[in-house]
Amino acid sequence: MTAADLFIMNVAAPTAGAMFSASLALGPMGAVLEARGKSDLGEVNPDVFPVLMVNCMAWVVYSAVISNSFIFAGNIPGVVLGLFYTLSTYGLSAGPGRLKIEKVALGLSTLLILTCFATTTVWKARQASVLGLFANVVVFVVFSSPLTTLAEVLRTRNSASINRPFGIIQVLNCVTWVAYSLYISDTYLLVPNLFGLVLGLVQCALMVWFPARKTPSMKQSDSDPSLLSNDVLGGSPSSSSPEPEPPVGPWGSPPAGPAGRGACPPGGGVSSAGGGGCEEAPSGAPPYGTGV
Repeated sequence: MTAADLFIMNVAAPTAGAMFSASLALGPMGAVLEARGKSDLGEVNPDVFPVLMVNCMAWVVYSAVISNSFIFAGNIPGVVLGLFYTLSTYGLSAGPGRLKIEKVALGLSTLLILTCFATTTVWKARQASVLGLFANVVVFVVFSSPLTTLAEVLRTRNSASINRPFGIIQVLNCVTWVAYSLYISDTYLLVPNLFGLVLGLVQCALMVWFPARKTPSMKQSDSDPSLLSNDVLGGSPSSSSPEPEPPVGPWGSPPAGPAGRGACPPGGGVSSAGGGGCEEAPSGAPPYGTGV
């Protein structure tokens, strides 16, 4: 290989891969910020974010084991941003949604900790292999998670639930990492990026075949507004609904009482038995002409 080829494979390709990986982590930022501003998840799928966070943690550990600064640089933004997305969408999720985020985040984090411990004790001689396999398993979930709504996309012929920047940048990201992994002969890096490339192309195809159409939000959060503002969002709680107005008659008066009685103005009074005039209500009588 020429010096130019060596530079491309040793420096340019992995640097571009690290930049695309950081851009990939930034892909959902706009949708998450919009959801935070509206205090409503809307079309945002929160399930991917805790998986993204733990996936990037696994690759950071793997990069430390094999001493690869490019893999490290490409995944550190995902750790930080994945945590931000997880906390943001957790605050906007309803009860079952919150429980799912908790289970995924705590479960995967625990598995990563146990795997790291095992590779420093039982599997010390196979440290890189075990961590590489773990990172592969998690990254498969990350790459395929946007397609969890595939059935809905096909049913509605609407790809609004697929994050467009995520899909496009995923293709560019995987192309660079595939090239670099082939050059350094890293199977653990090659396999998930080939898988991610295929899935990214599928997402892009769905976006073309089924253009996104805006629909009314179906994911309304029924969480306490004060919890949203104080827990994650930092906004002010929404004001309470106004008291319902009392019913009125055709001319702005309270509705007429029983037959033969006229309508009396608010503030008391009962209709006279004779001809529809109003008399002063006795002390303690309920308003709106309910006296006899």
